[in-house]
Amino acid sequence: MRYLIVLVLFITITLHANNDRALQMMKTEQRVALVIGNNKYNSDRLPTLRNPVNDAKSMRDKLKTLGFKVYYGENLNVREMDKKLRSFSSKLRNGGVGLFFFAGHGVESQGSNYLMGKDSNLLDKEDIAYESLELNKVIDKMKNSGNRLNIVLLDACRNDPFSRSGGGGLAKVDNAKGMFIAYATSPGDVASDGSGKHGVFTQEILNNIDANGIPIGRMFKRVKKGVYAKTNQRQRPWTHDDVIGDFFFRLPTNGYYVSPKKQSSYSFKNSKATHFNLTVNTNPSDAKVYITNIKPRYYDGIRLKKGSYNIKVKRDGYITKEGTIELINDLSLDISLQKERTKAVYKSNNISSRDTVTLNGLMWQDNKASKTIRRDWRGAKDYCRALTLSGYNDWRLPSIDELVSITDRSREPTVKKEFRNTNSDYYWSSSPSVSDSNEAWYVYFGYGHPFCTQKHWHYYVRCVRDGQ
Repeated sequence: MRYLIVLVLFITITLHANNDRALQMMKTEQRVALVIGNNKYNSDRLPTLRNPVNDAKSMRDKLKTLGFKVYYGENLNVREMDKKLRSFSSKLRNGGVGLFFFAGHGVESQGSNYLMGKDSNLLDKEDIAYESLELNKVIDKMKNSGNRLNIVLLDACRNDPFSRSGGGGLAKVDNAKGMFIAYATSPGDVASDGSGKHGVFTQEILNNIDANGIPIGRMFKRVKKGVYAKTNQRQRPWTHDDVIGDFFFRLPTNGYYVSPKKQSSYSFKNSKATHFNLTVNTNPSDAKVYITNIKPRYYDGIRLKKGSYNIKVKRDGYITKEGTIELINDLSLDISLQKERTKAVYKSNNISSRDTVTLNGLMWQDNKASKTIRRDWRGAKDYCRALTLSGYNDWRLPSIDELVSITDRSREPTVKKEFRNTNSDYYWSSSPSVSDSNEAWYVYFGYGHPFCTQKHWHYYVRCVRDGQ
């Protein structure tokens, strides 16, 4: 019996020692938050909301008292939201805890969730993906930072602007491993903006977030209970809790909290891969790739079953290539097309000294349209392919290296002096990102530096062709 008492005492001392070490780590680790509240929208589809800015301000102030360094924005457009996200995620690489809070309009489309900026211009449902910040991008940026824990709080489940019944709500996420996510209401349901100073969900978070020594999962059970009661059981918050270890918004002051329940455990086995990635890198980079014996359209990194696939690569002005591959593992192909030998049509009566500029062995578009035409990335490539200018019809979107070559960073705008029709703004290149198939490179002529961003943004277009 005496030995049993000694053993129990040893286990108890060891447990408390481990808990003390974990608590000490939490006291010193970094805490970073991005808080955004949008309540004013330029689109008729997105009505003005009462409380998101109030929610964001109060959440910002509360998080500061809990040791968070807070990046804050209110009534931001989509580009500003994306810029804030980049700054926020870069700080998370230093470790610790990251928290993203958004209050405003959120919309679900085809199973994905989107957060609306004040400039989100929604004419039909197809515009949603191009006029908003996708929640999956927020989640991926936070996960890829490699910090200990990430938390996402969304008071953003408003009415679907394209639903005749007034329904809506956000969809359940399935890519948030190791994260804690809290929605204002259950997936597919609509949350109230609230009749007071705050939304009901945010108010309950503010009421409970600084409770001493309460783990995050237990604290949000209190939030759920409060919202459920105050909305007469119409609104029930939903959480995704895949947190390993503990997190307290306000650390325990009277010893470490130990849950009386058995700790969760898991065991996973690797299953044999059944699908493989196929990537086709083309030269020129804007050539179109087709898989002719299956229905799904090709995109970079498409996952396909093991088997045979017929590949076609084509671009106007080039000789089409076709062939068959046997896919038995991940495969990356490099396919170069050969130019067709065609004689350019020359019409002297269409030539204008202001229409083109010849520089570095290339002919550049420099008519008035080159400082007014704006497209998304794919639209920019299509515009150049369809362009007929100065008697030539073999125009294309320049690569990032070609676009950088016409900049002079001692000038403002930095585009070289040979060009007359230009401004200090963003111009697309044809070069896609190698790390993210949804992004491509552009040059900001105000600074002369290249940047990478989402392909659905609308930037200026300046076309180029080979030779004179």
